[in-house]
Amino acid sequence: MIRKLFPLVGVMAVLAAGIFAQSTPKGPNNSVRLTAFEAELNKFLDAAYEEDDKANGITRPRIVEKPVAAVKSSVAVNIVEVERLAFNMVNEKRVENGLQPLTWNDNVAKTARVHSASMAEFQFFSHKGLDSKMVSDRADANGVGKWRSIGENIAFNRGYQDPVTLTVQLWLDSPGHRRNMLSPDWKESAIGVAVTEDGAYYFTQVFLVRK
Repeated sequence: MIRKLFPLVGVMAVLAAGIFAQSTPKGPNNSVRLTAFEAELNKFLDAAYEEDDKANGITRPRIVEKPVAAVKSSVAVNIVEVERLAFNMVNEKRVENGLQPLTWNDNVAKTARVHSASMAEFQFFSHKGLDSKMVSDRADANGVGKWRSIGENIAFNRGYQDPVTLTVQLWLDSPGHRRNMLSPDWKESAIGVAVTEDGAYYFTQVFLVRK
């Protein structure tokens, strides 16, 4: 039986600012969270997605192919263990690069899980949810509280023996994801994972700096 392999990754970061404040994006995957800049932000995000797609050989729209009914995962997955394993692996890479490990935040985990579960249930892959909400909106809705900056890495794969190691390696190999993973600015984080019946893994890591 031929197993289909779909390694996909996505990255974004948002800087929060007061309504009259100004903030200059620090890199190609950062943007200012201001209502007045909404149109420019949308243009920026589209360009960032296209750039990330090209780097990873992905064509849009990034709708995940419907799973074949006959293909089922034969192994029960402990989601919490997978999340912690991925989180610890990211922290190991940070320590290897002379950085402080990130602190796990349960509310951030809830935010990450909501997005992974949504992508898995509705078979799509994007930072923007089907409700048009982004990570900043999901964080606000899930009780994260006041934050200064927030970022997100996402990944999807199916048919790999070690989906966690693959995901972390893909993030490391992508410049945008690597910047999020190894940024000294982030202090808190969590990873949310969803697994479908056919063995597809959806990862969302959310990074946070409080005010």
